[in-house]
Amino acid sequence: MVEISDKTHSYIPLNKIIGVVPEIIKENARLLQDNQSKGYILYVVNDIQNNTHFYDLRKKLRVKGYEHIVEYSNRQHIEKINHIFNTSEHENDADQTDIQDKILLIIKTAVEMRSSDIHIQIGSFTQVYFRIDGSRNVMQQFENTVENGQRLVQTLFNSMCTERSSSTFSYNEPCDAKIREEYVQAYGLSTGRFASRPGSSGKVIVVIRLISRRKQSLTLGELGLSEAQQNAIKRSLAKPAGVILSSGPTGHGKSTLSQCMAEIYTSENPGMNMLSVEDPIESPIEGTFQTPLIIADRSDSSKMGRAWGKSMSNLMRLDPDCIYIGEVRDNTSGNGVIEAAQTGHIVVTTIHTNHPIDIIQRLRRWGVDQDLLTDATLITCLIGLRLVKKLCPICKLSYVDHRQIVDSLFHEVIDKYTNINNVYLVNSKGCDCCNYTGIKGRTGVFEVIETDYEFMKLYEKEGKFAAYAYWRRNGGITLCQNAIQLINDGIIDPIITHKSICNLDRDDKFL
Repeated sequence: MVEISDKTHSYIPLNKIIGVVPEIIKENARLLQDNQSKGYILYVVNDIQNNTHFYDLRKKLRVKGYEHIVEYSNRQHIEKINHIFNTSEHENDADQTDIQDKILLIIKTAVEMRSSDIHIQIGSFTQVYFRIDGSRNVMQQFENTVENGQRLVQTLFNSMCTERSSSTFSYNEPCDAKIREEYVQAYGLSTGRFASRPGSSGKVIVVIRLISRRKQSLTLGELGLSEAQQNAIKRSLAKPAGVILSSGPTGHGKSTLSQCMAEIYTSENPGMNMLSVEDPIESPIEGTFQTPLIIADRSDSSKMGRAWGKSMSNLMRLDPDCIYIGEVRDNTSGNGVIEAAQTGHIVVTTIHTNHPIDIIQRLRRWGVDQDLLTDATLITCLIGLRLVKKLCPICKLSYVDHRQIVDSLFHEVIDKYTNINNVYLVNSKGCDCCNYTGIKGRTGVFEVIETDYEFMKLYEKEGKFAAYAYWRRNGGITLCQNAIQLINDGIIDPIITHKSICNLDRDDKFL
């Protein structure tokens, strides 16, 4: 490739030739003129050579009289050109500030509407969605052109984010980052977690998880745990050592519960050293020294595993009393948390399983020694949780009075497993109180298994169903039982619960 300098070549801004430049071209193409031959060279990243915007660009350049040759290169070469000529194809400072203001308006509106996530989807046009109370809602007021949507996500990633997975936003590979706190703290947020994934032909989806800055510590009761469940967790936190694992789907509050448990520990144990490793750090945890997972390449799962392992080893040299690990995700981190418990530490962490009773099996598949897995002094508490939509208290409908609108498929299970006189249904028309959705917030549904010697012995000798049955006989309250109680209290809809949380007849079929 020809050596480039500001003495041998001149930079030609594409927007001066063709006007509005698509974002994918701004990121991946640069036009230079050879100062000696006066010929034009279009430097292009290999990834876009089959993109329609690239074909359009070449056509427009020819029409304007800019006959050129194409040199395919990589992103580093484009960055080198930017550095040499101290320029890029992006907007000036005034334009960028205007786009930032538009982004902040979207975030502000999302917070005001109690959204947990913002989705920006760029296809044939740009569409913005807010996830509110678990459902994705289209926000028509933010609809826009493809070009304007590309400017939004490009500006957000390139100028408003930190801990970026790449130096600039890419339409060819996933990107991850965190929004800088100074942009969002006015809206009660500590950050926004940015993630994107490309589609075909320049399409892309961006999701921003809004991370609230809690003004005060949450209690277990405020999360939705019963008194018995709270006591089981507090007993586990009061033990000399042991791992407390929370399981459930993404976005259902595992991190919030773990943060709450960490704050309980630090408040009840002044003088203790509480350390965390999180990916990324989200909400501040009172009394905890929080540290990020340090890794350069998040796309490599083996490197991620090694990074968690190194973090665990490093924490053990920092004289901790209690450790909060953001997630157990593989054999390295799985063995690490057990080893931490073996050396006399409380460990609070999360894991992905469908039911808490399955956590031990997951750790077994990751190679944790069987003798350690069934030691109740090492694994002290297994927690399952789900977030379920709460009915609007103003417009909810009595099941008895509106049974005819319910699919007959659900009549039997509702009639058999609930107190139908206290059951309410979602009002699909809604009201002003719930923004015409019928839903007003979410609450937690929990299953808390406090392990003991007999539970672990049964798990080892007879399997998980025998251990689960023992736990239930001794007063354990299942996820399903907790959900049915909320239905009988008129707080949640039986059909939504049956479909999305657990079948109301699950306990009868599970055992």
